[in-house]
Amino acid sequence: YEYAKLFAFNKEDSLLDLGCGDATLLKIAAPLCGKVCGVDISDEQLARAKAALADFPNAELVRATLQEIDFPAESFTKVSMRKAIHHLTNHEKSIMIDKVFKWLKPGGLFIVEDMITSFEFRLKDEFRPLIEAEAAEYYGERWESFKDAFFTTMYAELPCDLSKMINRLLHGRFHIKRVNTITCFMCTIISQK
Repeated sequence: YEYAKLFAFNKEDSLLDLGCGDATLLKIAAPLCGKVCGVDISDEQLARAKAALADFPNAELVRATLQEIDFPAESFTKVSMRKAIHHLTNHEKSIMIDKVFKWLKPGGLFIVEDMITSFEFRLKDEFRPLIEAEAAEYYGERWESFKDAFFTTMYAELPCDLSKMINRLLHGRFHIKRVNTITCFMCTIISQK
C-alpha cells in the first residue's frame, strides 16, 4: 500500500487520520505506531473501522465532522487526510490546515491525497478529455461503474488545484517536502511542520 509507506511509521508515532473511512490506513499503522486515531462522520464507516481495529488497544475512533473536530496542541506526529479535503470549502480548507499545524508536534508530517488538479481547477471542462483518459487508465475496470461518483466529486463537491493547495499549506506555515502527481486530477502532497 504505497500511500501508507509515505509515513514511514514507527513506535514513537501518533497518527491522526481525518476522514478515516473503514480504517484502511489505521489498520496498517496501528501495529507500527504508539497510537492511532481516526475521525469520520459516517456511522457505517466507523462501524467497519471499529471491527477492523478491534485487536488494537492503541486505536481510537471519533465521530465528528471535519469542521468541528479539535485536539490539544502537539497531539500527533503524523496526520493523514486522504480523499477528504474535497468536502471542505476553500475557507474551511484553510481553517483545517491551521488546526493540523497546531495538532502536530514540531517536525510532524501532514500528508494530503485527494482530487487536487495539476491544472487550474476552473479549466476542468477544457481538460475533461484528458481527465477521462487518465481516469480510465487509473481506475481500470472499475472506471465505468465509478464514473458518475467521480464526476459528482469533481462538479458537486469542492476539489481544488495544486497551486492553491500548496499556497494554503505554505500560508499555514508548512514546508512542502514532496508532491507526487498521480494523474492530472489526483496529487499527494507531503508537508512538514
